Amino acid sequence: MAHVSRFNYRPKKQRTLYLSIPVWIALVGTIFYYDRDFGGMLSVNSPMDQSTVTADQNFTFCGGLSQRNCVVDGDTIRFAGIKIRVVDVDTPEIHDYKCEQELKRGLRAKSRMLELVNEGPFKIVSTGGDDEDRYGRKLRRLMRNGLSLGEFLIDEGLARRYAGGRRSWCL
Repeated sequence: MAHVSRFNYRPKKQRTLYLSIPVWIALVGTIFYYDRDFGGMLSVNSPMDQSTVTADQNFTFCGGLSQRNCVVDGDTIRFAGIKIRVVDVDTPEIHDYKCEQELKRGLRAKSRMLELVNEGPFKIVSTGGDDEDRYGRKLRRLMRNGLSLGEFLIDEGLARRYAGGRRSWCL
């Protein structure tokens, strides 16, 4: 008695079609995700020199899928998906904090920065110095009516003037 093995045979053309569909879906999904959450190719240059952020561009806390217009921490935001380091201030860390006091103060600075960027239009202004920091963040000043938003954090005790390097927020 002969043993007959069964296998599913698909012609080569049909196999190619089955393999190419997931590749196309992944490509279209990647393009959509990049354009939606990271600003796409056209907006990459928008916050580089001097951009006005209008009141209809509502900011949230960064996290989840959307990283377009959000606050990372007290001295870092994302605008049009681009990470921007607020150059004139240093706020307590919330990710790599050294003590509970630093974390609590850092969370207050983050919340206050969210309030400040949502209070009305402001400008993202180039400082004329280095364009980026070592982490790839754009170095910019956030200005409203001629005043730095960072100065509000300093006045409220939630930040200090940035003088380079890291200094402890713990007592």
